[in-house]
Amino acid sequence: MARLLNFLKKDSLTNRLKKIKDGDSQEREIFIEEYIPFIIKTISNTTNRYVESENSEEYSVGLEAFNEAIDKYEGSRGTFISFAELVIKSRVTDCLRRASRHMVSVPISQYDDEQEQQIEAQLKTEDFTVAFELKDEMRAFEEQLKAFDITFSDLVNEAPKHVDTRVNSIQIAKFVATHQELKDELFRKKTLPGTKITKELNVTLKMLKRSRKFIIAAVLILDSDLELLKNYIYEIEGGVADGIQGMRGKA
Repeated sequence: MARLLNFLKKDSLTNRLKKIKDGDSQEREIFIEEYIPFIIKTISNTTNRYVESENSEEYSVGLEAFNEAIDKYEGSRGTFISFAELVIKSRVTDCLRRASRHMVSVPISQYDDEQEQQIEAQLKTEDFTVAFELKDEMRAFEEQLKAFDITFSDLVNEAPKHVDTRVNSIQIAKFVATHQELKDELFRKKTLPGTKITKELNVTLKMLKRSRKFIIAAVLILDSDLELLKNYIYEIEGGVADGIQGMRGKA
């Protein structure tokens, strides 16, 4: 758990990419190292076989493509992972078309048991790309929470314990997110417009205070383009806190 929190406290993806584009070569190396499993996964999906990184032209092409994606990515192009995946697939496909020899592949049996398990896990995990996108969204969400002095630990530790209270809190969040005046006041004052909410929804100030961070977090997600996080609100009964715990285990 502590390791994950430390990971989430790193710079947001946007800030990391900016550092790299500004010439931080060390950050580029660290960033690429973190995403090597993703690069190999994307190449393997494109070539339909596991590629040996040390002796593979396809791996070199994929690595260069990932570097290219870093340099050319802009927020208007969607998530970085989706953009990088598209660039890698495009460059590797071009490489395969030009190739006059068969690519070097490594039978899984040549690896020891531990390596075999790692490789099979990489190749078989259907939501591998989603996991990376989720981490990106979590970093962006963390930046939004900072403005309200809220942490992931707060959401887990202080979320409503009863299902009915969690459901009610999400309903309040949806109400705030869909009413511009309430939402503007929330973002301006960094606190819930309690008097107006209690008047409109017939809930108590005591309930709002107990669930304040939970409700604010839900509003931030509902008002964002963080689609994966939105799905946790819509699909997981109990809302944000249970979703955060599930995401932290998945990320």
